[in-house]
Amino acid sequence: MEITVTHNPPVHTLYLSGRWDGFTAKEFENVSNELVRAAAMRLAVVDLANVDYVSSFGLRSLLALRKTLEPLGGLVHVAALRPNVEKVFLGCGFGSLFPAFPDAAAAARAFPDRT
Repeated sequence: MEITVTHNPPVHTLYLSGRWDGFTAKEFENVSNELVRAAAMRLAVVDLANVDYVSSFGLRSLLALRKTLEPLGGLVHVAALRPNVEKVFLGCGFGSLFPAFPDAAAAARAFPDRT
């Protein structure tokens, strides 16, 4: 999996590409934890437009990000879920935990105003 990060203050967007599984979930956790620690990430959009497969390990790493950000007043939105990824996402009940949007721009605009 490849991860590309952009920062349009105050939102960090993580663009994922490839398979998000047991082999790649740790990479996501490492990148997201470093962004929280070093870049003070509090608002995160995870764009899944180029993710063709997600396993429970990928979902667990997304949940870990949420649990890291919540005590800091942070939020996570997801964007651009492909139908097969959306099916897994919703089937596991993640639709109630993570607001989902058609694209990263819509997800970023949906955060509460932090000014």
